Formats: sequence, structure tokens, C-alpha cells
Amino acid sequence: MNQFKQNRGMALIIVLVLSMFLLIVAISYIRDNSQNRPINERHFERAQADFLGQGIVQLAAMKFKKRPAEFYYAYRAMRAGLGDAAMRSYLNNDTTLNGEFNDSVNQRYRFATQMQLITNQLYQTDGIRIVVTVEQLSEAGEVVLTRVQEHIIEAVRRPIQ
Repeated sequence: MNQFKQNRGMALIIVLVLSMFLLIVAISYIRDNSQNRPINERHFERAQADFLGQGIVQLAAMKFKKRPAEFYYAYRAMRAGLGDAAMRSYLNNDTTLNGEFNDSVNQRYRFATQMQLITNQLYQTDGIRIVVTVEQLSEAGEVVLTRVQEHIIEAVRRPIQ
């Protein structure tokens, strides 16, 4: 009976120590998750800008595949020293390839497309290099995030018959 009276408060101490340990683990878990949240938000914004850039690259590739003569005319006029008005008209007058918009959470994005002809005389191939730059803008109009997407369409030259 005497030994029972000595150990009487031991269960309370053990429960308090275990509770304190669980409280410390929970606080450190919450602190770590709150610090990771801004990194995850920035990752989401980068992924969103990448998807926007990839979509615009696909639109530019589709425009070239449907109407290649317009691009070749504009590029040849620019290379012949006639100025880049035809190329600017081909790219800049198309609001699906160059422009600005606000998404559903009111984030502003600006995007610009550049296209370039790459030729290889040895293998008789051409390539169209499409580069899309996507910028996320702050409310003040400053660039917060810049992402670049690039794609090359390869084509084999065929002799004129």
C-alpha cells in the first residue's frame, strides 16, 4: 500500500509529457507547412504561365501550318532589306499571338511571339523556330514572372515540279 501511494501521480506526469511532445510535433508541422505555402503558390504561377506559353506556341504552329506562304513572304521581305513591316504584320496584328489579358483571379499576363526561319543547306531542311515569352504583371504593371517557351517545326524541302 505504501508503494502505491508513492507512484500515485506518475500517470499524470507521463500523460503531460506525452501531450507536450505531441504539441511540439504539431506546432513544428504547422510552422513548416506555413513556410512552404508561398513556394507552392509561385510554382502554380510558373506552371500557369508555362501552359499559356505552350498554348500560344501551338496556335503559332497551327497558323504556320495552315498558311505558310504568308510567313515565308514576310520573312523573305525582311531578309531582302525591305523592312520588317510584313513580319510585324504577320505576328503583331494577330492578337492570339501577341497581347495581354487578365485571368479569372485577376492576374495580368502579357505575351509576345517571335518566329524565325532556320535553314540547313547540307540536309535541305528548314525549321521554323517559335519563341513565346509570357510575363506576369503586378497591379502596378511591373514584371513579376517571365517564362519562355520554344518550339521548332522541321520541314524537308521539296523540289518545285
